[in-house]
Amino acid sequence: MTRVPRCLLSCCCAVALLLALAPLCPALALQILTPVDNSYLEFNQVTVAVVIDNPAATVLQVAVGTKKYRKELAKSGGVRQVCLFVPLERGQNRLELSVLAGATVLERKTLELYVRSAVLKPYQKVPDRFRRLYFHQPETEAACAACHRMEATVYDITPQKPEDSPCYTCHKNKMERSYKHKPFAAGYCFSCHEVVKGKRKYATRKPDQQSCFVCHSAEGRHWKQQKVHHGPTAVGNCTLCHDPHASDWPALEQIHPTELCINCHHDKKSGAHVIAGFFGKGHPVRGARNPLKEERPFSCAGCHNPHAGKTQNLLNQERENLAKYCQTCHKL
Repeated sequence: MTRVPRCLLSCCCAVALLLALAPLCPALALQILTPVDNSYLEFNQVTVAVVIDNPAATVLQVAVGTKKYRKELAKSGGVRQVCLFVPLERGQNRLELSVLAGATVLERKTLELYVRSAVLKPYQKVPDRFRRLYFHQPETEAACAACHRMEATVYDITPQKPEDSPCYTCHKNKMERSYKHKPFAAGYCFSCHEVVKGKRKYATRKPDQQSCFVCHSAEGRHWKQQKVHHGPTAVGNCTLCHDPHASDWPALEQIHPTELCINCHHDKKSGAHVIAGFFGKGHPVRGARNPLKEERPFSCAGCHNPHAGKTQNLLNQERENLAKYCQTCHKL
């Protein structure tokens, strides 16, 4: 009779035990469709889309720092595809995705994203390990097509209402901002976004003015006639300062107008660049009443034109007589 080595017998017993217990152990419950780990984007939110293959799962939870976002799962059991909007902070974000059954964690995965800002200098340079996140790729769209319409038609150019746009379901949260760009508010996404063979899907034309001046042609002609052009205007980079969709600021600025200016013009932060008065104080650059446009907050644009002008300092209106210029607001 052949003797079986003790070590081999032990291994066989261990394998047999694992096979016996396999039906009691759930398979991997979580597959992340998007976003891809170590990606960067230029929006402060991301759509997390996952596949959950565990009938016991009841909740998808995404934690970003100390904040947690949860979505209750359909009780159908089996394989479920779930998406969740998650707000992000500028810079590096660590997302912890958990599949829960009540309070029990069935599976947990982490990924890291970076939110770049073209405006704020601390976040302009993306660390080398992050790669640009593009959602509208064939493999991602195929995974989401069961629930979402991914292909636009000619009828989507001017939908009857925003909800009819194929973009609305995933991008409707932008509608919550106080001020909306008119094409976006109407669901006319394809006024700016294009489907062009050989180019990235739903990209926009560059520089931005190629799209913006289709509607804002009068402004474009006026600025072209001026002697001096603000840097972003000169290169046609409108979205450096303006959000093309919606904003909490009246002129669709990316951030508070003054913050936008002093992000590049650091030496003007105190307001002391204006001739000081009798008390040695500079002119305010925020928080004051705007006598020229009561509906807007006071900012650098109260005195300076942010696009183009006749003088190097881009002062609004005529400035041959500075005393008279100041009296536009400061009545004597």
